[in-house]
Amino acid sequence: MAAVPGAAAPMGGGAMVDEAQASPERETADLVLEGGGVKGAGLAGAVGVLARDHDFHRVAGTSAGAIVAAFVAAGRTHDLERLTIDTDFAQFLDEGVGGRFLGPIGNGLDVMLREGMYRGRVLYHWLRENLAAAGITTWGDLRLPGATRRTPIEHRYRLVVIVSDVSRGRMLRLPWDYERLLGVAPDGMPVADAIRASASIPFFFRPWRLPVDPRLTGGRRRLVLTDGGMLSNYPIALFDDEPDHPTIGVKLSARMALSETRWQESDNPVSLARALIATMTNAHDQIHVDQPSVASRTIFVETSGVRSTDFRLDPETKRRLFDNGADAATDFLASWDYDAWRAAYAPALVA
Repeated sequence: MAAVPGAAAPMGGGAMVDEAQASPERETADLVLEGGGVKGAGLAGAVGVLARDHDFHRVAGTSAGAIVAAFVAAGRTHDLERLTIDTDFAQFLDEGVGGRFLGPIGNGLDVMLREGMYRGRVLYHWLRENLAAAGITTWGDLRLPGATRRTPIEHRYRLVVIVSDVSRGRMLRLPWDYERLLGVAPDGMPVADAIRASASIPFFFRPWRLPVDPRLTGGRRRLVLTDGGMLSNYPIALFDDEPDHPTIGVKLSARMALSETRWQESDNPVSLARALIATMTNAHDQIHVDQPSVASRTIFVETSGVRSTDFRLDPETKRRLFDNGADAATDFLASWDYDAWRAAYAPALVA
């Protein structure tokens, strides 16, 4: 069947777009962005094309997807190209004491003693400063227009960030799960904390810790949080409660046939660890991507040859990833018809 996507009726998602951009022809969509480290440049390229004629009502992402999603929710879609191409990702590699003085051996010690090679402080401050420049500090700044305490939590905020709670072995959808699973009110919590937690690539960046009501944890006051991709790197079904407009997703890989596989070398402890992380990151969501109802609303961005943790990526490669995302989104929109998609798949999703 031809790729199916859709023309949704506009409905108030323009809070994330400049007023000058709004027009009766603009369509509303929810947006889900896959994680992928530095490959997130491809997400930025795809979102830039989508934003030309779409207003994003709610946006969700994991890891790098959470970073791009946060800038979209903050109304900085027009800045994505600059933030992607001009930012030196290598600045985020802030080694711990071991790495600074002992090199690779010290990095290994930092992994064992500090749970990660890099502290992640530079990344955190970069996130906080760039969000603050758009007036976003806490989750209260990301409320949807008209949302109140009586509004269901799933329809209260523009942004959702996926995080892995390794203290309790479960996935968190922040800010949705703040009150239920952390016992704290979301409006006063820093947005950058959740994004930094979601970007905590295991053994690469140190885990992030968030306060929790000790009554929910047997007296413990902080949770250890890591990369949301461990549990759901592409949470495409997150917004399927909204029938009036589509959820469009962006995935950082070429579309694979069911018969295709990517072989993971696991001949030594290091390659085994990489294979384990790759399996945790991809296996759960691949079940969904294999379904026509998901593949047909997904933009697949070619990112082969680039590793998620290659933070010393040169500007030319970042530009290639950005352009690949823009090209993939352009091709997608050429055949996307939401009415046709809904007629083919929505009844099954509701059931």
